[in-house]
Amino acid sequence: MRDDEMHPSAARVATRTSPRPATRGGSGGGSDVTPDAGLGVEEARKRWARVVGEAAAGARITLHAPHGVRAVLGPPSEDVVAAQGELPTFTMTAARQGLGDLVRSAAAGTPQLLLRYRSVYAQITHATVTPAVHTTPEPVEVAPLPSAHAAELVLDLDLDTHRSAAPPRPAPGSAAGRRIAGFAEALHEAGTVRRRAVSFGVAALDEALGGGALPGRLLLVVGAPGAGAGLLAAGTVRCAASASARFGEDATPPGAVLLCTPGRPRAEIAARLTAAAAGVDHQRLRAGTLTEEEQRAADAASSRLAGGGLLLDDGQDLTLDILRETATDIENPRLIVLDALNHILPEPCGKSSTAGSAGSTTAIGSRSGPDAVALGSALSALRRLAADLDVPVVAVWEQSPTRTEDMASAFVEADTVVHLTRDSDQAFAIVSERDLGPIAQAALHADLGRVRFTDARPVPSAVVPPALPRPTTTAAREAAAGDSTPAEPTTGEPPAAAADIPPAPDPDAEPTAPQKEPVSAAPEPTPPAAAPGRTAAPRSPALKRPTTPRPGRVVVDTDEDPLPGAIADAVARELVAAEGDVEAAAQALARRAIPDVMELLRLARAGSRYEHTWYPPLPDLLRKRSKEEADAVWEARPKWRNTSLPPGEHEVVALDMNAAYLSALKAHLPIGPLEHRVGPDLDDFDGPRGRKRRHAGIYLVDPPAWPHDDLPNPLGDRDEPGPLWITDPTLRLLLRCASPAYGNLCEPPRVLESWTAVATENLLERLRTALRDARDAAIAEGDDVTLDYVKQMYAKLVSTMGGSNYNREINRPDWMHIIRSQAFANLWVKAFKARQAGLTVVRVMGTDELHLTGGDWRTVFTEGRGVADVKVKDAYILETKERK
Repeated sequence: MRDDEMHPSAARVATRTSPRPATRGGSGGGSDVTPDAGLGVEEARKRWARVVGEAAAGARITLHAPHGVRAVLGPPSEDVVAAQGELPTFTMTAARQGLGDLVRSAAAGTPQLLLRYRSVYAQITHATVTPAVHTTPEPVEVAPLPSAHAAELVLDLDLDTHRSAAPPRPAPGSAAGRRIAGFAEALHEAGTVRRRAVSFGVAALDEALGGGALPGRLLLVVGAPGAGAGLLAAGTVRCAASASARFGEDATPPGAVLLCTPGRPRAEIAARLTAAAAGVDHQRLRAGTLTEEEQRAADAASSRLAGGGLLLDDGQDLTLDILRETATDIENPRLIVLDALNHILPEPCGKSSTAGSAGSTTAIGSRSGPDAVALGSALSALRRLAADLDVPVVAVWEQSPTRTEDMASAFVEADTVVHLTRDSDQAFAIVSERDLGPIAQAALHADLGRVRFTDARPVPSAVVPPALPRPTTTAAREAAAGDSTPAEPTTGEPPAAAADIPPAPDPDAEPTAPQKEPVSAAPEPTPPAAAPGRTAAPRSPALKRPTTPRPGRVVVDTDEDPLPGAIADAVARELVAAEGDVEAAAQALARRAIPDVMELLRLARAGSRYEHTWYPPLPDLLRKRSKEEADAVWEARPKWRNTSLPPGEHEVVALDMNAAYLSALKAHLPIGPLEHRVGPDLDDFDGPRGRKRRHAGIYLVDPPAWPHDDLPNPLGDRDEPGPLWITDPTLRLLLRCASPAYGNLCEPPRVLESWTAVATENLLERLRTALRDARDAAIAEGDDVTLDYVKQMYAKLVSTMGGSNYNREINRPDWMHIIRSQAFANLWVKAFKARQAGLTVVRVMGTDELHLTGGDWRTVFTEGRGVADVKVKDAYILETKERK
C-alpha cells in the first residue's frame, strides 16, 4: 500500500508527534468549547480523552468538585513545564480515575500535570490562575466536539453563583447526564449492537456468543498455553480488518483495528494473519514456497487486511495506560485485541513495577505470573475501555494449569469469558456471561497449518462425539439394545471436554454433509464381535448392559424435561462408540461425568426463578490455607463407636445408606454471595403467603456439651474445644437436638457470627430428581452402565464444586460443605431413629455406614436399592469385654 493510500487512522497515529502550536481560548483549533467553560468531575470523566484534548488545544475548562471546589484544566504553561520535576505528574488513565483528588489538590495551590507519551500534555491549576500558554508540539489533533457535547461543556455548575435560583428540571437526555430512553429506542440500540458485532470466523462460536464480540463489552479468551487462545482471538482481527470482503466496495470503511501483541514480533503476526485469511500453509508462506495460486491468494488477503485499517503494536513496554492512550488516539476504532494480557501485568510482589504517581505502570519482565487481584483490576480497566469507546475489546489470558483455582475468581470482571480447550485438531469452547455463568458451548476445528480455527468438521458415521446430547429420538435411546448394525450419529453435538474428544477424521478425506434429521433407527453393534485390529478390554462381570429397550419418549414441545433423555442418550452413544464393550463405555462415561453433570445442571436451571452465582466472592475462611490444609469449615463427619455396650457377644448388622450424596442434594443452599453477620440471629423471615424463608451458610458457634455415650455427637469426631465454623445442616441438627421433639439432648448452640445468604431447598432439586429417576430405572432394568454413570455424576459434582482443576465451571465451597454436612446429618437422623425404636447403635461412619444390634432393623428401615432404602453391607459378631 502506498503512503497516499494509508488508512485515515494509521495516518492519524503516525502523525501524532508532528508539531502544532497550541491556541488559547479555543481559537484556531476548531473547538466548540468556550473559554472558562464549566464541567463537573463525573461529566469530565465520561468524555475524558476528548475534554483533555480540547484543553491541550487551548480551551480553559473549569472543573467542579463537590463542596464548591474548582480548578482549571488547560494547556501547559511555561512556568509549570519548567517546574515539571517538582510537581506531581499523572498518566491520562490515572488522572481520570483520581480526578476529584487532582481538582482538590490544584485548588489548594499545587498544579497537577497530565502526561501523554511521557510529555506534559495539559495541566490542572487553581481556578484564579490564568496560565501563559507554552507552545509545545501537540501529540494528536483533537476532533471538535459535537454541538450536543459543546452545549454540555458550557454549563456553569458553580453552586455558589446560582444558589438563589432554582434550576429548571432537566429533560430526559439533557445536560444533567442521565441516559433516559424509551423501550423502543433501547430495543433498537440492542439490534444495532448485534449488527456491529465482530465475528470470530467460526459460525458455531458466533452463535454461542450472540453474534460475536459485541461493542462496549470485554470478551476474555482463556486457554492453557498452546491451546490456541491467541489464534482464536486473531479470528476477530481478520474478520474486522477484511473490510472490502465483508462490507463491499461501496460501503463505508468500518474503522481501524488495533492488535497489541507485546513481545511478539509484528512481522510474525502479519504472516499468521495473512496465512489464516488466505487459507494457505503458514510455514510455506514464511519459507516463500507457496504455489503461484496460493501466492495470489496471500497477496489478496494481505491487501484486504491492509485496507481494513489494521494497526499492530508489538512494543514490549506496553502497559494498560499506554493501551488506553493509544486507543483513544484512533479515529473510529472498530476492535481492540490484546494478546496476551499475561505479558503486561505485574508479579504478585510487584518486583517488576515502576512506581509512578497515582498510576504506576509495569513493563514486561521476568515474572512468576500476576495474582488474581492484578488480573481482576486489569480486566476491570479493559471493560471500562470497551464501554468508553463503545467497541469490542478482546483479551487473551494464558491460564496456567497450576493456578486455575487462584485466577478463576478474577474472570467475573469480564463481560464474557470463552474457555478454550484443545486436543489435537479438535477444540471446545464454553461461553460464560458475567451475570449468568456458562450459557453456551461450541465445537471448533483447529486448522493449525493455516493458524486459525474453523467450524468443527462433520463427524463420520464411525465416530460418535462424546458430548452430552439433547434428547433426540426413541431410536437413539434404544441404541443400547438394537441389532448388530452400527448406529449413525443423530446430531453434531459439541464434545464436553477436550480430554474425551475422539480422534479427528482424515483431513484429506471427502467431508460428509452434516446430518440434519435424526436417523430412524440406532441399532447397536453385536457385543461379541470385536472390530478388526481391536482388542476388546476385559469386561467386568459387575457391569451389565441394558437387556430390554427403554420405553420410547417422543419430545413434542420444548416444555418436555430434557434431562432424562440426555442421560439415556449419553449412555447409548458411548455403548455404540465402544462397539459393545461395556467396560470401555463405562470408563468413557466416567471420564465425561463432570462436564455432563454440569450440562445437566445448566439444563435444570434454565428458566428457573432463582439466579445463582457460579463464582461469588468468598470469605477467607472458605479458602484453603495451603495445598495440604483445608479451609476453616467443619463438616461434622462422623467416626463414632459405642463404648458403652455391655460385655458379651452382640450380633451386629452393618447397613449401607443408598446414594447418600444424591439425597443430600436436597439441602438449603445460599443463592447468592454470602453476607457477614454478627450475633445469634439466624435471619429467618416470613416470606410471601406465610411461608418461612431462611438464610443458610456457615456459622461460628460455641458448641454445647454432649453427655450421651450411646449416640454420636452431631458435631462428629471432634476433640478440640472452643468455637468452630459449621454449616447450616449441622447447626439445624444441633437446634433439633436441643428441642423437646428430640428429648432435649443438649443445650442450644450459641451462634457468634455467620456468613449467610437467602437460601432455597430447590436449587438442585430438578437435577436430583432426574438423577434419582435414572438410577431407579437402571436398577429396574439391570443396567449397571447407567447406574455407575449416574453415581459418577452426582459424586463428582459434590467433590469438585468447591474448586477443582477438573471442574472450572463452578466454585462454591459453601455448597460443597453444606451438601456433605447434609449427608452426615441424614445419617445421624437414621441413627437416632433406630435408637428411638429400641435398637442399639454400635457404629456410625462416614456418609452411609450404620451398625446396629439389639433387634430387627427391618422394623425401622426398608431393605432395598432405592434412594430411601438401606441394604445390608455386612453382618458379624462383636465381642465386648467388661470395662474396668
